[in-house]
Amino acid sequence: MKKHYLFVISFLIFNASIWAQEVRLGVKAGLNVSNIDNNDPFYDENSNYRTSFHAGLFAEIPLNSKFSFQPELLYSSIGKVDKYDLNYRIFDLEPLGADSFKLVQKRNYLTVPLTFKWYVAERLYINAGPQVSFLLNTVSKAKGDDFPDSYEDAYKASGEFKLDYGAVLGVGFFINDDINIGLQYYRGLKDLFGDSDFDIIDRKAYHSVFQLTVAYSIF
Repeated sequence: MKKHYLFVISFLIFNASIWAQEVRLGVKAGLNVSNIDNNDPFYDENSNYRTSFHAGLFAEIPLNSKFSFQPELLYSSIGKVDKYDLNYRIFDLEPLGADSFKLVQKRNYLTVPLTFKWYVAERLYINAGPQVSFLLNTVSKAKGDDFPDSYEDAYKASGEFKLDYGAVLGVGFFINDDINIGLQYYRGLKDLFGDSDFDIIDRKAYHSVFQLTVAYSIF
């Protein structure tokens, strides 16, 4: 009986060592082009894409010759840029001297994509899966020509850790055994106004992010 146990344990250790050798661990970083889609025509028509970055770690775990599972841990900065063509005024109704201004909204997240990769060719793959994100901080800044410096920092908040979730769909290509490039789209499914106290306003907003990534397998 002891021999059987030793055989089973040896078999599991042997297979675990093979599995560990096949797991691909690495780092990745790239470009974010993000916006926030909403159903309010005023905010939607003034909303523009914001360019930023993402960076972090990944592990690719093979399931068979065609499929693998890839969990990731990334820092990702997204948001949007609102442009307004108007004469913005302070509370005493005196004009600020700026006929237009931009409101840059930065939302920095710790993201956890959990995607599955399907190798449609030797080096070409399609990836898809869910993603959960935790809001680390937000920064909103108003900028414009002749805009007073005292109005540059409109809003800052940190430690919010609010949850966002959505789905990822993308495609990628291995340049060689260690480096691959990927293009993917993230669509948020969590209403960003869901945590607001203004439930009487029928507004919904969701993250929309295009990502261009370079990944490098360390081992």
